[in-house]
Amino acid sequence: MRKAEEMKRRGFTLVETVVTVGIIAALAAVVYPTVVKQFDSADPTRAAEDLNSLRTGLESFGVNVRPRLPKDIEDLANAIRTVAPDSASDASLYTLTDSASWLGPYIGASIAATAAANDTVITTGYGAAILNRLGLYDLELNAATGGDTVATGSPASDAEFISVRIKGLSGAAFNAINLLIDGPGEASAADRRFKGRFRCPRAAAPAQTDACVEANFLVVPTRR
Repeated sequence: MRKAEEMKRRGFTLVETVVTVGIIAALAAVVYPTVVKQFDSADPTRAAEDLNSLRTGLESFGVNVRPRLPKDIEDLANAIRTVAPDSASDASLYTLTDSASWLGPYIGASIAATAAANDTVITTGYGAAILNRLGLYDLELNAATGGDTVATGSPASDAEFISVRIKGLSGAAFNAINLLIDGPGEASAADRRFKGRFRCPRAAAPAQTDACVEANFLVVPTRR
Protein backbone atom coordinates (compact mmCIF):
# COMPACT_ATOMS: atom_id res chain seq x y z
CA MET A 1 0.00 0.00 0.00
CA ARG A 2 2.80 2.39 0.94
CA LYS A 3 4.59 1.55 -2.34
CA ALA A 4 1.50 2.42 -4.35
CA GLU A 5 1.21 5.78 -2.55
CA GLU A 6 4.90 6.52 -3.25
CA MET A 7 4.39 5.71 -6.94
CA LYS A 8 1.47 8.14 -7.07
CA ARG A 9 3.60 10.91 -5.58
CA ARG A 10 6.26 10.57 -8.32
CA GLY A 11 6.03 12.70 -11.47
CA PHE A 12 4.53 16.14 -12.04
CA THR A 13 0.99 17.31 -12.26
CA LEU A 14 -0.27 19.06 -15.38
CA VAL A 15 -0.25 22.40 -13.57
CA GLU A 16 3.38 21.94 -12.45
CA THR A 17 4.40 21.01 -16.00
CA VAL A 18 2.66 24.05 -17.50
CA VAL A 19 4.25 26.37 -14.92
CA THR A 20 7.72 24.88 -15.54
CA VAL A 21 7.40 25.23 -19.31
CA GLY A 22 6.22 28.81 -18.85
CA ILE A 23 9.23 29.69 -16.70
CA ILE A 24 11.65 28.13 -19.23
CA ALA A 25 9.98 30.03 -22.09
CA ALA A 26 10.21 33.32 -20.17
CA LEU A 27 13.90 32.76 -19.41
CA ALA A 28 14.60 31.86 -23.04
CA ALA A 29 12.90 35.05 -24.21
CA VAL A 30 15.24 37.08 -21.98
CA VAL A 31 18.48 35.12 -22.47
CA TYR A 32 18.33 34.32 -26.23
CA PRO A 33 18.59 37.92 -27.54
CA THR A 34 21.54 38.53 -25.19
CA VAL A 35 23.35 35.43 -26.41
CA VAL A 36 22.71 36.35 -30.06
CA LYS A 37 23.99 39.88 -29.42
CA GLN A 38 27.17 38.48 -27.84
CA PHE A 39 27.79 36.25 -30.86
CA ASP A 40 27.22 39.21 -33.20
CA SER A 41 29.67 41.38 -31.26
CA ALA A 42 32.23 38.56 -31.26
CA ASP A 43 32.55 38.62 -35.06
CA PRO A 44 34.06 42.12 -35.49
CA THR A 45 36.20 41.62 -32.38
CA ARG A 46 37.59 38.37 -33.75
CA ALA A 47 38.32 39.97 -37.13
CA ALA A 48 40.06 42.96 -35.54
CA GLU A 49 42.14 40.66 -33.32
CA ASP A 50 43.16 38.49 -36.30
CA LEU A 51 44.21 41.56 -38.26
CA ASN A 52 46.18 43.03 -35.38
CA SER A 53 47.91 39.68 -34.81
CA LEU A 54 48.99 39.72 -38.44
CA ARG A 55 50.24 43.28 -38.05
CA THR A 56 52.33 42.25 -35.03
CA GLY A 57 53.68 39.28 -36.98
CA LEU A 58 54.61 41.43 -39.97
CA GLU A 59 56.30 44.01 -37.78
CA SER A 60 58.36 41.30 -36.05
CA PHE A 61 59.27 39.73 -39.40
CA GLY A 62 60.35 43.16 -40.65
CA VAL A 63 62.61 43.66 -37.64
CA ASN A 64 64.29 40.24 -38.01
CA VAL A 65 64.56 40.02 -41.80
CA ARG A 66 65.18 43.72 -42.41
CA PRO A 67 64.90 45.22 -44.99
CA ARG A 68 62.67 42.46 -46.37
CA LEU A 69 58.90 42.16 -45.99
CA PRO A 70 56.99 39.03 -47.04
CA LYS A 71 54.94 38.56 -50.18
CA ASP A 72 52.62 35.98 -48.55
CA ILE A 73 51.19 35.45 -45.08
CA GLU A 74 52.53 31.88 -45.13
CA ASP A 75 56.04 33.37 -44.77
CA LEU A 76 55.02 34.36 -41.24
CA ALA A 77 54.19 30.75 -40.38
CA ASN A 78 56.88 28.81 -42.27
CA ALA A 79 60.63 29.33 -42.51
CA ILE A 80 61.39 31.31 -45.64
CA ARG A 81 63.29 29.67 -48.50
CA THR A 82 65.74 31.04 -51.03
CA VAL A 83 63.99 29.46 -54.01
CA ALA A 84 60.79 30.31 -55.89
CA PRO A 85 57.90 30.57 -55.25
CA ASP A 86 59.08 32.03 -51.93
CA SER A 87 59.96 35.70 -52.35
CA ALA A 88 59.79 39.06 -50.63
CA SER A 89 57.16 41.74 -51.19
CA ASP A 90 59.11 43.23 -54.11
CA ALA A 91 59.15 39.76 -55.76
CA SER A 92 62.90 39.31 -55.27
CA LEU A 93 64.14 35.99 -53.87
CA TYR A 94 65.16 35.79 -50.22
CA THR A 95 68.88 35.45 -49.59
CA LEU A 96 70.65 33.00 -47.27
CA THR A 97 71.11 35.90 -44.85
CA ASP A 98 67.36 36.54 -44.91
CA SER A 99 66.66 32.86 -44.26
CA ALA A 100 69.06 32.77 -41.31
CA SER A 101 67.44 35.92 -39.87
CA TRP A 102 63.95 34.39 -39.86
CA LEU A 103 63.09 33.68 -36.20
CA GLY A 104 59.41 32.73 -36.54
CA PRO A 105 56.81 31.53 -36.60
CA TYR A 106 55.39 35.01 -36.17
CA ILE A 107 51.70 34.00 -36.07
CA GLY A 108 49.79 31.21 -34.37
CA ALA A 109 48.07 29.93 -37.53
CA SER A 110 49.14 26.74 -39.28
CA ILE A 111 49.49 27.44 -43.02
CA ALA A 112 50.76 25.13 -45.75
CA ALA A 113 54.05 26.31 -47.26
CA THR A 114 52.52 25.53 -50.65
CA ALA A 115 49.53 27.87 -50.18
CA ALA A 116 48.68 29.71 -53.40
CA ALA A 117 48.22 33.48 -53.72
CA ASN A 118 44.43 33.55 -53.36
CA ASP A 119 44.07 30.64 -50.95
CA THR A 120 42.22 31.35 -47.72
CA VAL A 121 44.79 31.04 -44.92
CA ILE A 122 42.62 32.35 -42.06
CA THR A 123 38.84 32.33 -41.74
CA THR A 124 38.01 35.29 -39.53
CA GLY A 125 34.85 36.93 -38.14
CA TYR A 126 31.67 36.72 -40.26
CA GLY A 127 33.24 33.75 -42.04
CA ALA A 128 35.32 36.15 -44.13
CA ALA A 129 38.48 34.90 -45.87
CA ILE A 130 41.93 36.35 -45.26
CA LEU A 131 43.95 35.62 -48.41
CA ASN A 132 47.53 34.39 -48.48
CA ARG A 133 48.92 37.02 -50.88
CA LEU A 134 49.61 40.34 -49.21
CA GLY A 135 48.71 43.47 -51.14
CA LEU A 136 50.98 46.30 -52.18
CA TYR A 137 48.71 49.25 -51.43
CA ASP A 138 49.22 52.44 -53.42
CA LEU A 139 47.46 55.45 -51.90
CA GLU A 140 47.78 57.43 -55.14
CA LEU A 141 46.31 54.76 -57.40
CA ASN A 142 42.60 55.59 -57.85
CA ALA A 143 43.11 58.25 -55.19
CA ALA A 144 39.44 59.30 -55.37
CA THR A 145 38.52 55.93 -53.85
CA GLY A 146 41.28 55.79 -51.26
CA GLY A 147 43.95 53.97 -53.28
CA ASP A 148 44.16 50.34 -54.36
CA THR A 149 46.49 47.37 -54.55
CA VAL A 150 49.07 46.97 -57.30
CA ALA A 151 50.32 43.64 -58.56
CA THR A 152 53.14 42.00 -56.63
CA GLY A 153 56.28 42.54 -58.63
CA SER A 154 55.41 46.10 -59.55
CA PRO A 155 58.06 48.59 -58.38
CA ALA A 156 57.81 48.91 -54.60
CA SER A 157 58.01 52.70 -55.01
CA ASP A 158 54.45 52.60 -56.39
CA ALA A 159 53.04 51.45 -53.06
CA GLU A 160 53.16 52.92 -49.57
CA PHE A 161 51.78 50.00 -47.54
CA ILE A 162 51.69 46.23 -47.27
CA SER A 163 48.04 45.26 -46.81
CA VAL A 164 46.14 42.18 -45.64
CA ARG A 165 43.37 41.30 -48.11
CA ILE A 166 39.95 40.11 -46.89
CA LYS A 167 37.06 38.81 -48.95
CA GLY A 168 33.46 38.03 -48.06
CA LEU A 169 32.33 40.99 -45.94
CA SER A 170 28.84 42.44 -46.16
CA GLY A 171 28.44 46.18 -45.79
CA ALA A 172 27.35 45.82 -42.17
CA ALA A 173 30.28 43.51 -41.39
CA PHE A 174 32.79 45.88 -42.97
CA ASN A 175 31.35 48.83 -41.00
CA ALA A 176 31.48 46.92 -37.70
CA ILE A 177 35.14 45.95 -38.16
CA ASN A 178 36.01 49.44 -39.38
CA LEU A 179 34.51 50.93 -36.22
CA LEU A 180 36.86 48.84 -34.07
CA ILE A 181 39.96 49.55 -36.15
CA ASP A 182 39.50 53.17 -37.27
CA GLY A 183 37.09 54.40 -34.60
CA PRO A 184 33.88 56.46 -34.85
CA GLY A 185 35.45 59.50 -36.53
CA GLU A 186 34.71 58.23 -40.04
CA ALA A 187 31.09 59.29 -40.29
CA SER A 188 30.19 58.66 -43.95
CA ALA A 189 30.32 55.47 -46.01
CA ALA A 190 32.99 57.06 -48.24
CA ASP A 191 35.16 58.01 -45.25
CA ARG A 192 34.93 54.51 -43.82
CA ARG A 193 35.94 52.92 -47.12
CA PHE A 194 38.56 55.36 -48.34
CA LYS A 195 40.33 56.54 -45.17
CA GLY A 196 42.14 55.05 -42.19
CA ARG A 197 43.82 51.65 -41.90
CA PHE A 198 40.81 49.53 -42.89
CA ARG A 199 39.61 50.31 -46.42
CA CYS A 200 37.38 49.01 -49.19
CA PRO A 201 38.21 50.87 -52.42
CA ARG A 202 36.79 50.59 -55.95
CA ALA A 203 33.27 52.10 -55.59
CA ALA A 204 33.32 55.89 -56.07
CA ALA A 205 30.01 56.48 -54.26
CA PRO A 206 29.55 53.61 -51.82
CA ALA A 207 26.35 53.02 -49.87
CA GLN A 208 26.31 51.88 -46.26
CA THR A 209 24.88 48.51 -47.28
CA ASP A 210 27.21 47.74 -50.19
CA ALA A 211 29.11 44.48 -49.80
CA CYS A 212 32.89 44.88 -49.73
CA VAL A 213 34.43 42.92 -52.60
CA GLU A 214 37.91 43.06 -51.07
CA ALA A 215 38.80 44.90 -47.88
CA ASN A 216 42.38 45.95 -47.21
CA PHE A 217 43.98 46.39 -43.81
CA LEU A 218 47.03 48.64 -44.22
CA VAL A 219 49.52 46.86 -42.01
CA VAL A 220 53.04 48.23 -42.34
CA PRO A 221 54.74 50.75 -44.64
CA THR A 222 56.71 49.37 -47.58
CA ARG A 223 60.49 49.81 -47.54
CA ARG A 224 61.70 51.88 -50.45
